Amino acid sequence: MATAMGHEKLRVYQRGLNYACWTHERLADIDPSAAALDHWDRAAESIVEGIANGNSRHSRADRNRYFDVAIGSALECAACLDICASKNLITSERQAEGKSALQQIVNMTIGLRECQSAYVREDREEYVVGQKDSVYFAHERLDVYQVALDLVSWLDDFRVATSLGASYATRLDKWTTSLVLNIAEGNGRFSEADQVKFLDIAHTSAMRVAACLDLLVARRQVEVHQLDDGKRILSRIVPLLLGLRGYLSDQAE
Repeated sequence: MATAMGHEKLRVYQRGLNYACWTHERLADIDPSAAALDHWDRAAESIVEGIANGNSRHSRADRNRYFDVAIGSALECAACLDICASKNLITSERQAEGKSALQQIVNMTIGLRECQSAYVREDREEYVVGQKDSVYFAHERLDVYQVALDLVSWLDDFRVATSLGASYATRLDKWTTSLVLNIAEGNGRFSEADQVKFLDIAHTSAMRVAACLDLLVARRQVEVHQLDDGKRILSRIVPLLLGLRGYLSDQAE
């Protein structure tokens, strides 16, 4: 039997592997056309890679850099589950199952991140999972995150109601997905600079959605009244993003 490498002995690494396998099984049952699915698959693999890389580094700064990637990827997976649930691609039971597993991975990786010793080690006690009121992660409490999920749901209904062309549908799906994922991942970062960076990406995605909707009207692909609800949602998202970004920038000064 081959000697196990250090990271293979970590419980959190084995949980990451189990989650990546669980994700692979779920993806096999879903139509792969949704933009979130590719993100979900790659983020699940990134959890495993981040933990393995972090464990192999002796510098605390290097370790934490990789553990931050693993945590961010786990939050991205959680946001993908929310998007898939909003699109009715997975059941609420599967959504809860996946997010519960991810919550344990995040808690355990944060524990590794906070380790002060020269080598990574896990505490003997199990990490506590603090699920309350169906909220698994802090970003789920953000108004801007929930409103962004509303935009995902609206877009699905809009695509069906208007028989939107494949090119526009793909782009809008890509940008609404980016909006949700970057809010989630940015909120989980420990550095204010990183949080601002992800919020800026989310803001750019929101403005791309807004511009694309205007183009649809200008090119007479849809009637302006068909965008009323989508525009209303976007008009809430952008000020919320800017307000959150401004708060973080003030904190960093």
